[in-house]
Amino acid sequence: MTRQVVVLGAGIVGTAIAEQLSRRPGCAVTVVDQRGPDTLPGSTGHAPGFVGILSDEPTLVELALASVEIYQKLQSGFDPLGAVELATSPTGAERLAARAEAAVAAGIPAILIDPADAAALAPRMVPHQGIEAALHLPWDGAAHAKVITAALAERAAAAGARFVFGNPVTAIEIRGERIVGVQVGDEQLQADDVVIACGIWGPAVSALAGVDLPLVPVVHAYIYSAAHAATRQPSPLIRWPEHNVYTRDDGTRYGLGTSNHAPLIAHDLTHRAELPWPGGDLDDAVTAALNLLPAEHRWSPNEHLGGVLSITPDKAPLLGPLGQLDGLWSAEAIWVTHAAGAAKALVAQMFGEPSTIASLAPARFAGSSPEALRRQATARYRA
Repeated sequence: MTRQVVVLGAGIVGTAIAEQLSRRPGCAVTVVDQRGPDTLPGSTGHAPGFVGILSDEPTLVELALASVEIYQKLQSGFDPLGAVELATSPTGAERLAARAEAAVAAGIPAILIDPADAAALAPRMVPHQGIEAALHLPWDGAAHAKVITAALAERAAAAGARFVFGNPVTAIEIRGERIVGVQVGDEQLQADDVVIACGIWGPAVSALAGVDLPLVPVVHAYIYSAAHAATRQPSPLIRWPEHNVYTRDDGTRYGLGTSNHAPLIAHDLTHRAELPWPGGDLDDAVTAALNLLPAEHRWSPNEHLGGVLSITPDKAPLLGPLGQLDGLWSAEAIWVTHAAGAAKALVAQMFGEPSTIASLAPARFAGSSPEALRRQATARYRA
């Protein structure tokens, strides 16, 4: 008997899930998204693609490594640029030393380097003064989310997956304690399984099944410089963990993101994972972040992006069975860093294979009120 699986969301996560499902014998896959086939209005469409493999959560390290392995097999999917983390205080330097030890224990190369060597790796982004310590992580890099999504969608479609664009999901049909179908526009889709991979719109979709998803959409500050002459190679990714700032030069312009501002909840979502730039705290955070750059190479923002991203109570993905309904699955709050690896792990779990993602199951928050979980998620934005 054919297993009917409907994936809700055709961003990088939903598309990666569809590609994994399409490899399974006896599995019919339908991917549904309210967007058009040639747009990416969700976070996939504007994700800067920073991939940091090292994490305090071992499962996330595993998913990041699996994702990079998949991305590297796709033409132009991943740039292994490496990353440099900088500390501006003795406490920050101690944290980098601890991260270096954790990386080695996890089998990830990590080298504490002299601040002068860090400046040599990225002279236009790392100042020569004020740096206490630097950590080089050569396996980190930049993923090209749009390229990856297109390539995985092409693979999935070639293997028989069907993509339905331009219609929102209006109902999830339940019979007893089991998912049996999805209403999309005028079409009723039969479903043995439904996977919610809708990013910031996930809570609205899960609510159709009567399930509360502990996810808060928060506006995040990211800026771009004007274009510069593309005469130099892209540099390593640069992070200031103490300041919640990260930046890169992609070879054509600079980009910089910061979460060093009060969390701004996106209450009124639109059809895009982006809101008009609100100014205020975000302007202040951007100014402070730019002041970390070498004075002689400091630039002014040419474009402000108020991107909306998903935050959970522990800032980790919601990956696994959702609620008490058979056949309902969550693949939410997953960034590009973990997208393909999370898709591979979830599909394995769906087919009863040994799972390594139990720590990411949405059920870990069972027993807490939705209001308490939203407060916890909001508080985690800067953590």
